[in-house]
Amino acid sequence: MKEALTLSGSTIRGAKVFESSCGLCHMYGTMGQNVGPVLTEINRKSKEAIMYEILDPNAAVDTKYINHRLVTNSGDVHMGIVDNETDEFITIKKMGGATATVSKKDIKSFNSLGTSLMMEGLEANMTTQDMADLLAFLQNQN
Repeated sequence: MKEALTLSGSTIRGAKVFESSCGLCHMYGTMGQNVGPVLTEINRKSKEAIMYEILDPNAAVDTKYINHRLVTNSGDVHMGIVDNETDEFITIKKMGGATATVSKKDIKSFNSLGTSLMMEGLEANMTTQDMADLLAFLQNQN
């Protein structure tokens, strides 16, 4: 993907890449879902830094965005970040913004996966031009 740093990117095409690849979990302006970090002010970072965070989402993860796996006594499996926890319930926020609130007495197992909810290998579905476009969009270029 290093070549993407040298390509000219289109913010219009980058917005489409954002919607399909990033918008399930991230907000940018009014676009996307509020699951992971809001990216509206990411344009302060260099293209290299942004691309590094996309390529290696586990390099520096804020603990509130750590992925968890919750299995209920009935066998339902919920993966996501802990959105809220009380003495009685846990709410998991999933990719796409859906939530699941489960009574603690209905939990068979609940554990941290120790990794970001953002999966590694996201770039596998992108061309180098897609990455250049996404970087241009995130940096408000053009």
